[in-house]
Amino acid sequence: MFKVQSPVQTSVLGAVVVASGLLGASIVEKAEAAGFEILRPHRAVYEVELKQAEERSGISNMSGRIVYEMQGNECDGMSVQYRFVAKISANGDMFTTDMQTSSFEAPDGGEYSFVTKSFVNDQLEKTVQGVADKEKDAVTVNLVSPKERVLQLPQANFISTHLVRVIEKAREGVPFFKMDVFDGGDNADEILKTTNIIGKPTKVDEVLPGEDAKSVELLKKEQAWPVNIAYFKNTVINSTEPLPVYEVAFLLYEGGVSRKLVMSYPDYSITGTLVSLEYLDKQACTIRN
Repeated sequence: MFKVQSPVQTSVLGAVVVASGLLGASIVEKAEAAGFEILRPHRAVYEVELKQAEERSGISNMSGRIVYEMQGNECDGMSVQYRFVAKISANGDMFTTDMQTSSFEAPDGGEYSFVTKSFVNDQLEKTVQGVADKEKDAVTVNLVSPKERVLQLPQANFISTHLVRVIEKAREGVPFFKMDVFDGGDNADEILKTTNIIGKPTKVDEVLPGEDAKSVELLKKEQAWPVNIAYFKNTVINSTEPLPVYEVAFLLYEGGVSRKLVMSYPDYSITGTLVSLEYLDKQACTIRN
């Protein structure tokens, strides 16, 4: 599981496309051990294709690749490297987008540093960089770029803690929970509300169309849960029926590996097929004074 951002740039399409529950209150974690010991460092590559697009989106074709790398441990924190390169045909134009994100979450889930660079046709369009700190009842974001400023946002958790909680709830057989999340996406100036739906555990032994057989072999003995996560603006009113900013559905494995991705935005959806998976050595915890 990873944060998902739309590869479609607003300057090209002229429309804003934002990107990377049912019962109970939102979960807010204290700044204690975040549970990163259950995550397994890995590098996964996904081939991306357009699944469907509404006419109003202007998109006629899209293909690309996502590279996702997670490293770290429970006492030094978790880092995530994410890159999404897409070739897009829209409104009669063809262009290439490249979104590169690096983030680090402290072992107690209390601090999150991030930088995202967005390119269109190899030209840098935007850099978003900063550090977010989770405090007692808020998240303080110190932005460096696109301009220096300090933001006070509602309480939330960061992306690796969110992933851990999804796995924990799946293990416990909890089918649904809510969590507010800050991922540093878009302009890093808002919290997203998530609804997390978790299905019953299953084992998928067969190689799905387009998948890499060697990568699937690494997962054959592991159970997975079908997961659907919807992301909503924090400003929605409970009395309304809000539409999500985006949704992602996937098979989630014990250590945090994702497979069989479907990413849905308001006007289009894309699929991600696992074509490479490599488990990385888990580094020993650093002894600190």
